[in-house]
Amino acid sequence: MGTGPDRLPPAHLKKPAPDIQRIIDRSLRVRVVRHNDDLHVCRVAGEIDLLTVSTLATVLEDLHRRRVPAVIVDLTEVTYCAAAGVRVLLDATARARWAGQRLAVVIANLTVARVLRATETTEGIENYSSLSEAMVALTS
Repeated sequence: MGTGPDRLPPAHLKKPAPDIQRIIDRSLRVRVVRHNDDLHVCRVAGEIDLLTVSTLATVLEDLHRRRVPAVIVDLTEVTYCAAAGVRVLLDATARARWAGQRLAVVIANLTVARVLRATETTEGIENYSSLSEAMVALTS
């Protein structure tokens, strides 16, 4: 096997350093708080991007599989949300509707609101401007 301009040397796959996953996990924190049997609040803080979106997707899929009737995704402490995060929220909303569950999103900061408006998805997602407003809507 040559190493000319049209050939690359064989890639040697190295295991990523153990600290890499810790760095990724630190940039997005997801905590689920069980309000009662019918309502769970998923509090998200940090950055939702291509490196961290799988964490959010996994948590939302788990809540869906456990058949939690209502879930509020609180994005109040999210500092950045890429299009991949919007896609996860849309997919989770569609799954919830199909299964007869409710998923609402708290969009309390301008950063996330801009991304959702720019992608024209605020109408596709049940959204509220505060956690208390969402909790009242989902418990009544």
